[in-house]
Amino acid sequence: MDKGSSELADLQNANLPSFVISLDFELRWGLHDRLGNNLELYRENLENVREVVPALLRLFLDYNIRATWASVGALGCSGWDEYFTRAPIPPKYHSDHLAVVSSYADLDPEGRLHFAPDLLHDVANTPGQELGTHTFSHIYMQAPGVTEQDLLEDLNAVSLLWENQFGVLPKSLVFPRNQHAFLPSITESSIQIWRGPESSWIHNRAQDSTMFSVHRPLRLLESLNPLVRHSGQFQLTSPLSMVRASMFLRTNLPKLGWGLHLNRIKREMDSLRMGDVFHIWWHPHNLGKDIKKRLDRVEEVLETVSRRIARGSLESQCMADLVV
Repeated sequence: MDKGSSELADLQNANLPSFVISLDFELRWGLHDRLGNNLELYRENLENVREVVPALLRLFLDYNIRATWASVGALGCSGWDEYFTRAPIPPKYHSDHLAVVSSYADLDPEGRLHFAPDLLHDVANTPGQELGTHTFSHIYMQAPGVTEQDLLEDLNAVSLLWENQFGVLPKSLVFPRNQHAFLPSITESSIQIWRGPESSWIHNRAQDSTMFSVHRPLRLLESLNPLVRHSGQFQLTSPLSMVRASMFLRTNLPKLGWGLHLNRIKREMDSLRMGDVFHIWWHPHNLGKDIKKRLDRVEEVLETVSRRIARGSLESQCMADLVV
């Protein structure tokens, strides 16, 4: 292929619709305010993440799928001593149950449910996988008491750990519970892109969790509706861009529900226009129960993505790919 043809091919690929995966990798940090000091709640899902992550990495390699692993920074610590050394002063939450407490170290002294530096190294060393961040200690940015300084110190702690352990700086950010805040201050960090919520009003993640009793069933129904479309055009903005999520992948649905969910995914991919981004996300711990069935469902999605990539109608990208 001559230079002109190569440049034309690059231009055509740049305009293809993009399929993006982001994973909120958090272990118990992402649920600590709900689980409290009960170590047994959700334990099976969390412990099985150590089986799920390598399996996902193999699938992504097999299907040549790129993904962003938005990881809680604390996962990169070797244990509680390193965590308490590296972690910034926690936010002064108005609600005490949101704060990380030192008793977690007594609850899980080996840190098996809180730390996974080996898994983060596997992610960082797997081709096509981006190590993004989910903040250092899973801060709820819209919670009363959280300040701009909390965010800056938190992102700095992640950057120091990522650079020290993995030789990279995080470019992509996913806010815990999708509660975005203090966006102008993010430009002082290495972050170049963050994940926004789905465009529908039912995905509003305001701090008042009581609203979720209404929103959750509506979000479930939306995920089964073949007419819903949350993909859209991506706009590169400097120094910080936002890419919206399109849908949460629900691998736990009953068989009929999964068929409807997968159908919605396929129909949305088939409706993509040049420059659109279809962005799916989930947590590795969502696959920690009925592992084989749920991994098989992830593979069904990757297979349908792979077919579209092969015929030149779609390309796989991680979040950072959108801004480089």
